[in-house]
Parts: sequence; structure tokens; C-alpha cells
Amino acid sequence: MKIELTKNQYKTLLTLMYCGEWVVNSHKTSVDKLSKSTDDLEQLVFSFAKENGLEKWIEYDESMKMYFPTADMEDEIHIHIDKYDKKLRQR
Repeated sequence: MKIELTKNQYKTLLTLMYCGEWVVNSHKTSVDKLSKSTDDLEQLVFSFAKENGLEKWIEYDESMKMYFPTADMEDEIHIHIDKYDKKLRQR
């Protein structure tokens, strides 16, 4: 399968992936089958960040051979997560 995205669509995909991965895995204390699947997909999608001009959002750790969100990305995206959490607490 091949999917072509604009830079803005790719940034939106990164946002949705981060939020989805956070909801699925942030509460877990061990890795399960779904965690492994989301990690693998996340690494693949993160690998395109530099060529799409989003190296301020995703960085590669050479020693771990993995991509990670930067503080810039997390700061921007956690605004959405914080709003979600606040809304849940108001219920």
C-alpha cells in the first residue's frame, strides 16, 4: 500500500498517532501485543519526519536506533490531551 500525504496531512497524522498511542499505551505497565503493533507502526511513520520538514517534532536516537517525539511535539500535542482530560474530569 502506498499513501501520499501533504506536509500538513502528515503533521495531522503524527498528531493523531501520538494521541492514539498515548490513549492505548500510557496507562500500561508492560508491553502487550497491541503495544508492539503500535510501536512498530509509529516507528515507520516517524521515520518520514525529516524528509517532511518535521525534524523539530521527531528525533532519531542513534544509540537506540529509534525515533522519538521531541519536547516541541509533546508540548504542542499535550494541549489536546490536557483538554480531553479536563473534559473527562468535569463529568
